[in-house]
Amino acid sequence: MIDVRGISYYDDIPDSFMSRSPAVLKVILAVLVSICVALVNSFPIQLFLLAYAIVLALISRVPMIALLKRLALIDGFVLTLWLTLPFFCEDGLRTAAIITVRVHAAILAFISLLQTTSMPEILEALDQLHFPRKLIVLLHFTYRYIHVLADEAIKIYQSMTLRGFEPSIKFSALRTYGNLVGILVVKGTMRSQRVYNAMLLRGFNGSYPFFAPRCRHSFSDILKMVTLYALFLGCLMV
Repeated sequence: MIDVRGISYYDDIPDSFMSRSPAVLKVILAVLVSICVALVNSFPIQLFLLAYAIVLALISRVPMIALLKRLALIDGFVLTLWLTLPFFCEDGLRTAAIITVRVHAAILAFISLLQTTSMPEILEALDQLHFPRKLIVLLHFTYRYIHVLADEAIKIYQSMTLRGFEPSIKFSALRTYGNLVGILVVKGTMRSQRVYNAMLLRGFNGSYPFFAPRCRHSFSDILKMVTLYALFLGCLMV
């Protein structure tokens, strides 16, 4: 099974000037890169944006192995496009190349900019950008309790294997997987109700403090982020 607990990589923040830069600037830049690479039709500009995203990955000092593992999850889908689009589209190879560039540029930008930011900082930045408060609280609790759900799934799966379960695509195995999902849904619903009731007893009113660590941003770090914004605009004007 996939170890979903790997989501905790957000806690292992590499030491770079990007980790000391304001989270709001990083979130905005990640969103801008993703939107522009999706909307721009010029393939050369898309290549420049991909190169820009690669530069972001290098200067953010994200562990290369972790970065490649996350890209590998996307590359399975991209490889499927390369194998199918040429047979169903007249310009299939070009379409597959465009999708490949767009996907990798967006993913690299998000990983490079957000992995250098702690989760409380990301949530506080979204709050400062006036994202819906309910969405921010939902993201917070998803991040906080996905580990619990993953641990529960691993325990259930291990108990299944101890009872002789063998993974396969047979109907009996698929039915067992369905039971596993059903148990997780029931347990997750019951746990969420208990957590919600406990929060109400503690005065929860829809607002939740994220306690993002306060760090002083040096002028040089902010200047470097401004330079990254300037390079981004330069890629669009090529």
